[in-house]
Amino acid sequence: MTKNTIDKLYRRHRASIFRYFYRMGGNYHLAEELTQETFYQAALSLDGFRGESALSTWLFRIAFYVYAGYLRSNRESCSLEWEVPDTNSAGDPARAAENAENIRLVGNALQKLPVRYRAAILLREIEGLTFEELGAVLDVSPSTARVILFRAKKRFRSLFNQLTEGDSSD
Repeated sequence: MTKNTIDKLYRRHRASIFRYFYRMGGNYHLAEELTQETFYQAALSLDGFRGESALSTWLFRIAFYVYAGYLRSNRESCSLEWEVPDTNSAGDPARAAENAENIRLVGNALQKLPVRYRAAILLREIEGLTFEELGAVLDVSPSTARVILFRAKKRFRSLFNQLTEGDSSD
């Protein structure tokens, strides 16, 4: 394993791994920390990569387990509030506020999903993984990955509707 190989791997996949963690947890600093941990774990085990899946799929699988490990070890301190990025909009302030509120609601609904469901939605819908790749990350068959995604979307819609109904009744 050469330093050059690890550097290339990091440059090519850092942004997508960071996005995954940011969307999983809604916290910029946590996403940075977990991204670093993922690449550290990947560097330790790259010699064991067998090429049975794409390198990006292998990295997302590591990221999935890094996040699950983080949740297990930080159960009490995990926040369910989604950080909304600064929307410093020079345009319409009302629209900026509405966008920020929508981001917060989506993030909070995602946070309430089980990790496996959250990962399925983010990896398939945001990162564009195929069902074969998603199945490899979740360690299930492609058809099971489809079922997980279907259930995740159904649960997300229900949670999102509860949050939006709760906000409108305030």
